[in-house]
Amino acid sequence: MFTKTLKNLSKKDSQIAGGKGASLGEMTQAKIPVPQGFVILASVFDKFLEETDINVEIEALLHEINLQDLNSVDKVSNEIRNMILSADFPADIAKEITKEFSQLKIKYVAVRSSATAEDSSTASWAGELDSYLNTTKTNLLGNVKKC
Repeated sequence: MFTKTLKNLSKKDSQIAGGKGASLGEMTQAKIPVPQGFVILASVFDKFLEETDINVEIEALLHEINLQDLNSVDKVSNEIRNMILSADFPADIAKEITKEFSQLKIKYVAVRSSATAEDSSTASWAGELDSYLNTTKTNLLGNVKKC
């Protein structure tokens, strides 16, 4: 299982669905009007990396980073992003995501990132996560990869 609908999520699911996903699930269960939707579980990212063998390349690139050189960090970050964007979705993951989208019976959705870690005194995710509005079935998987 790679996804969960909002109605099947609650605040206890933030580690698998991210804070935003868990909060939307909590609001849905409280009968607050929230557009219908689903969350791609955090574990899918690891599965995607493993099934495409990107995880091996990422590990090698991470060892090349010079943390004292911001250009080095930026260069490797861009390489990793490009690898993810150019990789094909494993068929089983793509099938479930597109099936969930089709079950919504709507033309457009928002695709949004959601951190599984909470903001703290040493880390903040503000401005680090992406949103893609007016996503259709055509650009759904591409926008998911961008997040």
